[in-house]
Amino acid sequence: MLHDLSDRRAAPTGDLEDEPSAGPIDISVVIPAYFGARTIADCLESIERATRGRRSEIIVVESSGDGTADIVRQRFPGVVLIPSTERLSAGGARNRGAAEARGRVVFFTDQDCVVPPDWIDRLERHLDDPSVGAAGGSVGIRDLSNLSGCAVYFLEFLNHFPGNGSPQRNGNFLVGCNSAYRSKALQSVHFPDQTLGEDVLFSHELRNHGFGVVYDPRIEVRHRNREGWGEFFKYNRKMGRSAASYHEVLQLWWIAPFLRAPILAFLAPAVILPTIAVDLARARWSYFFRFLLLSPMCLLGNLVWAGAFRRQVLEMRGYVTPRPV
Repeated sequence: MLHDLSDRRAAPTGDLEDEPSAGPIDISVVIPAYFGARTIADCLESIERATRGRRSEIIVVESSGDGTADIVRQRFPGVVLIPSTERLSAGGARNRGAAEARGRVVFFTDQDCVVPPDWIDRLERHLDDPSVGAAGGSVGIRDLSNLSGCAVYFLEFLNHFPGNGSPQRNGNFLVGCNSAYRSKALQSVHFPDQTLGEDVLFSHELRNHGFGVVYDPRIEVRHRNREGWGEFFKYNRKMGRSAASYHEVLQLWWIAPFLRAPILAFLAPAVILPTIAVDLARARWSYFFRFLLLSPMCLLGNLVWAGAFRRQVLEMRGYVTPRPV
């Protein structure tokens, strides 16, 4: 693996005249990138706006070789680039970036997200409380014309729709694309080496280690969702298998019947789809009306999720032979 770290101790990113003073890095922003050539520039431009005036560094961990690294080198020379010839999971890439980060607080977002200009300040405000080790926010939609992407979004981020509700202490997990952690929390806990469900397990472990976790639905990053109905169904299968795997670890009381009798997963749409509708009606009407339009596809996607959940549970129990990945 090659690292572009020769200038690792160079001046922080951003315009020098905007830096309040020379000194140690205050904050780090880590972005895992995999096939991010289409979106990485918008992401980095938004992060540069959010970090302006701060002693900061931006770290991109890239493992696809699709040209993303060239875009970073050419257009964002102040960004620390960590390329890998080995395919890294989202959790693995975040761990790699966190290991290089020098900030007292480490922020994470994804290559296909854009962050608001006040993202750093608003998340960091929650960390003023010394009992809080991590803070995160919600996820919105970047492209409302992408209908298959909207359908994926409704099912993937149903716990993280934007809203005006009060921050929750230890009441929700933090999504990897919109979160910030004290560096000592990242030294104590590492992301699981996987791409789906890693943020659920990571938030759980943080709480087990005594770090308070705050979720604030008012702090929103916007996400460019997957495109195409074939990708929609493929991703729902992945989410179903991932949900079975991380719930096997978490062993929450309410999931126990589904793990004992996984056929019950096919009842999930009766709960999940009305919950999405209610939450979207409270959050954003433009999203709510799209959900009504796309509800038949969301039902099909949720049934695909249920089938994958059931299959994964049966494989974990040894009742069926695992399928090749």
